[in-house]
Amino acid sequence: MPTEDELHGAVGGTSPVPPAEPPIEIEVPALPESGAEPDAKREAMPLSWLLFLDKAKDQEIKERFSREAASILDERGLGKYCVLALFEPKNSIDTTDLDRIFSALSELNPDRSKDVLLLLLSRGGSIEPAYQISKLCKLFSNRRFVAVVPRNAKSAATLIALGADKIHMGLLGQLGPIDPQLDGLPALGVSQALRTIASVAEAYPGSASMFAQYLKTVLTVEQIGYCDRISQSAVQYAVRLLSTKPDLQRDAEEIARELVHEYKDHEFVIDVQEARARLGENWVKTDTVELTAAEEIYSLFESVNFVLGFKQSKYMLIMGGVTMPNSIMLIREKKRR
Repeated sequence: MPTEDELHGAVGGTSPVPPAEPPIEIEVPALPESGAEPDAKREAMPLSWLLFLDKAKDQEIKERFSREAASILDERGLGKYCVLALFEPKNSIDTTDLDRIFSALSELNPDRSKDVLLLLLSRGGSIEPAYQISKLCKLFSNRRFVAVVPRNAKSAATLIALGADKIHMGLLGQLGPIDPQLDGLPALGVSQALRTIASVAEAYPGSASMFAQYLKTVLTVEQIGYCDRISQSAVQYAVRLLSTKPDLQRDAEEIARELVHEYKDHEFVIDVQEARARLGENWVKTDTVELTAAEEIYSLFESVNFVLGFKQSKYMLIMGGVTMPNSIMLIREKKRR
């Protein structure tokens, strides 16, 4: 595979290769979504990345992405942190993430000499590993565990953020309700549906046997019991994490119950203004250098994903997995269907 300098150099076996020019910014149209106008979205991408991605393999993409992310952190003076990025916009947080984060922290910050900075991008997942991830990040920190939310950190990812000493969010950052799932269905939604069915059956007794037969085919007694228990567990986990904040100890249970029970939709947006109003301006920060770095890394992450799709690649950058000095980007490939 030719080097980037050769790609920018003269053509011909005997011609000298001149020094590489700075990356040229060009406009590349995104693939339109179904029903969208062809020019509905455009993205900028350095030419060097386009040439590189044309023939690059998975490991080469990981390594270059990690180098550029590390450069962003270095330029922003964030060497005081042990940096991890949990970028998982499609898959759910699970025990695999817990194991990999434990391995990363054990490798990068075994003596707890640095504070932990976790960049979060996720739609949610299992609350048990999320709770443990939050606890691990705090335990491996010297003094502070900082969570940075450049875009959405919903449900289980919100639970992770609750264990942080500081949460950094921008105008596009989102937390969300802690909404435990049962095979992709919200546990609280299942409980509410059962109550609705019971009220209908009470009003129309003749329908009771029909509903009973239907429920027998879609839910087991164990699953119904799980929905009730997991919602209570979500409140308990949130209370434990919130109670570590001196300013929130008295309100910990109230806030936890609101996050689990009061919001009616998994995708409900808890933006930076609402987060600061409910959790406090001393805890939720904005306009910070940590947030600026997270935005730049997120932009790089999205650009690479975009070009991989534009090139009709067989893989898609979902999470990160290459070690950088004092930091790690956890990466997982996901085959396109």
